[in-house]
Amino acid sequence: MIRPLLFILLFISSYIFSQNKISYKVYYDENLEQNGLKIKVDYTQKKSSETTEFYYRNENWGEKDLFKSVIILKEDNPGISFETKPDNDEIKVRHKNSRKVSFVYHIKQDFKDPNHRIFNRPKVKDHFFHVMGKNLFIVPKTFTEMPDDHEFEFSIEWIGFPADFKIHNTFASQIKKQKIKTVLWEGFYHSLFVGGDYRIYDFKIHDKPVYFAVRDEWNNGFSDDFLFSNLKKAVQSQRDFWKDHDQDYFTVIMSSTVSQKDSLFKGYSTNGSAIKNAFMIQGTNNPFNNKNSYLYLLHHELMHDWIGNRIKNQHEELNYWFSEGFTDYYTYKNRLRIKDISSVEWLKLFNEEVIKSHWKNPQRNIPNYKIKDEFWKSRNVEKVPYRRGSIFAFWLDNQIMIKSGHKKSLDDLMQELLKTCTEKKLKFTDELFLDLVQKYLDKDLSYFFQKHILSGEDIDLTNEKWIDGFQFKTTDDIPQLQTDKNKEVKYIL
Repeated sequence: MIRPLLFILLFISSYIFSQNKISYKVYYDENLEQNGLKIKVDYTQKKSSETTEFYYRNENWGEKDLFKSVIILKEDNPGISFETKPDNDEIKVRHKNSRKVSFVYHIKQDFKDPNHRIFNRPKVKDHFFHVMGKNLFIVPKTFTEMPDDHEFEFSIEWIGFPADFKIHNTFASQIKKQKIKTVLWEGFYHSLFVGGDYRIYDFKIHDKPVYFAVRDEWNNGFSDDFLFSNLKKAVQSQRDFWKDHDQDYFTVIMSSTVSQKDSLFKGYSTNGSAIKNAFMIQGTNNPFNNKNSYLYLLHHELMHDWIGNRIKNQHEELNYWFSEGFTDYYTYKNRLRIKDISSVEWLKLFNEEVIKSHWKNPQRNIPNYKIKDEFWKSRNVEKVPYRRGSIFAFWLDNQIMIKSGHKKSLDDLMQELLKTCTEKKLKFTDELFLDLVQKYLDKDLSYFFQKHILSGEDIDLTNEKWIDGFQFKTTDDIPQLQTDKNKEVKYIL
């Protein structure tokens, strides 16, 4: 009796898990730009039916009408019909009555190059492709209805791609048969898949691989050595700071939006986004390439692997004062810590890019609750949590150093916050943060926090207490940090 029961339990377990698995075959084509990436999807659903609904995101990260990138051809799908509903992010597939569903679609670039304003639409050319996971792979709609922490198994086979056509993504490098077990939204759909003429470099930290994938020939000193060596330094320093070496795979992927050696486009535009196991950099490639902007972006986005990803916001935009502001603060502090910039350069950057930029922003006093609705609509509002949070982080760092006699700093609080959030599986909230601050300052900071972070009133920097050697003076109604040249400022512990 035990053996049949065991068999039934194993069968039920296998049957249930089959609903969490999906397979894709991605085919190479010599005319990728014309025909797109051909993808065959195979899925076994719970019950036999003649109609299965699949999900495809029509709007993603500022890009709209992404269904224009999806091509479904009758000749690829005999006996199957499709009904697309972009407004519902839905593709309805009508097929013969069966549990198994199999069909073919193509992902094709739907805009003309060059375009320095497009970052997140699928890019598919004969010699490379660059597509977000959410806009490359269609999933059953039932996947989107599962809890956020529910894991699925995604199998991907890359078929017919030449040996020199690199296959690289946020889960593996140069693997033609992939099995990816992860959640949907923060995993499979929070990813990037690239291929083609990318150059791939790697190094290890504590025997864990870190990859750098870059394509194009970059101008103005952006050599592979400059890009890769600074990446190594940034990753090593940040993992050492957090005392965190657990990540088994990580990659940085760098691609150009527009590449030209002349000065036709007189500007430099770059964009970075932290994604699953990675971050991606995209930007214009021209004579205006700016090394300092690259280094800032590198350190800022890498820091998001902890602040924002592992220490995850409970209330997203309402917590941006922390996830963007404290990330911004540590972007400058970490660069100073590893001597990427001198103390003189740090002082100038912090005064100009943080304090002065904030004071000149007409929206700097906007209440925090309004940021939620206005963040994606106004560039001025977008910048408020970065600068407000960064100034608050600097203030708090100083207060902890003063209180502890330089035995502790904000660094200790941040490391404890990471440990608390990961071990207890908590998301970041204002209340969690203030409880931790009280432990370090031995006082309740609620009123100060309400006044300056939530209500948006300026901190009176000239009259606050600072560590020995720091002081603020007002110039043209803007406070500026000054250091005492006769004293050694103990800022980096």
